[in-house]
Amino acid sequence: MENREFDKYVTYDEKNKNIKIAVAMSGGVDSSTVAYILKKQGYDLIGITMRTCNPEDEDAKKVCEDLGIPHYVLDATKEFKTKVMDYFIEEYLQGKTPNPCMVCNKHIKFGMLIDFARSKGADFMATGHYTQLKDGVLSMGDDPNKDQVYFLSQINKENLKYLMFPIGDLEKPKVRELAEQLGVRVYAKKDSQEICFVEDGKLKEFLLENTKGRAGKKGNIVTTDGKVLGKHNGLAFYTIGQRKGLGISQEKPLYVIELDSKNNNVIVGDNEQLFKGELIAENVNLISFDRLEELNGVVCWAKTRSRDKLHKCQLEVLENGNVKVRFIEDKVRAVTPGQGVVFYNEEKKVLGSGFII
Repeated sequence: MENREFDKYVTYDEKNKNIKIAVAMSGGVDSSTVAYILKKQGYDLIGITMRTCNPEDEDAKKVCEDLGIPHYVLDATKEFKTKVMDYFIEEYLQGKTPNPCMVCNKHIKFGMLIDFARSKGADFMATGHYTQLKDGVLSMGDDPNKDQVYFLSQINKENLKYLMFPIGDLEKPKVRELAEQLGVRVYAKKDSQEICFVEDGKLKEFLLENTKGRAGKKGNIVTTDGKVLGKHNGLAFYTIGQRKGLGISQEKPLYVIELDSKNNNVIVGDNEQLFKGELIAENVNLISFDRLEELNGVVCWAKTRSRDKLHKCQLEVLENGNVKVRFIEDKVRAVTPGQGVVFYNEEKKVLGSGFII
């Protein structure tokens, strides 16, 4: 290879030949590049792919053939439907905005798939995620535009010792450059869509079909003081912070500030009403701690969306096991029930995460 900046990714090490690694392969450029560089480094490799909801991507198999390594497929369609798709649909019916990637990573991709990799004799599972492990703790990757640790923060901490993220310190354009130099057949392949089981732009159709129309139950659009302004077409089709497409005409801009599933109302208000000084998180998963009580009083930084900035906050563990998050320096706009909230320390290592209620 001509480019010396990639030397550390392609340097052979004799001692690696006795370490077996399963590369979780989707058929995309990231995981395929991981397989190529680990092969260059001398590891004993196999490729593993999950079958979940879509027809299998043949590229993963072809890349394994190119490398001359075995390729195995785990059929996770049943578990994916119950753990991810059914959850996704139910959250929308409850007026929440689900985060299917966090749930899939917890139960399927970094649960079932790790078990599958180990059943094939693998010492580690490597993926093409843009994140890093520092001192055994999940940490932000170096590409802020592609950092995926937010979505990985619900992984069982006991499984972290089996994981490798070989390209977590690269930016996406560099990965494509490296892939092209290595001759990876999919180096120019487009990134996958956001939700693998919903066609881009077809969320409404998906929800209507999978709820037998229940997602389209009409209700009122009301102000915070109860004034009815119009009708909505189903809570699932509105998001916190939304301004356009409400179908109401008022002198001043109005935004969705709450989805009231109990009364089937979309509640609208001023932009200022979107800012929250605190939130409560449930189903908290610990990464840097062993006991939930250790979070009590911790001052850290939180993200309430994957592309959010970090907000300084203090945590309080409640009696029911939920965690209250109080923002210290600024209020946070459009806090959305159902989305993840992830806690980081000053080194951008993950402390834990939960789901906003």
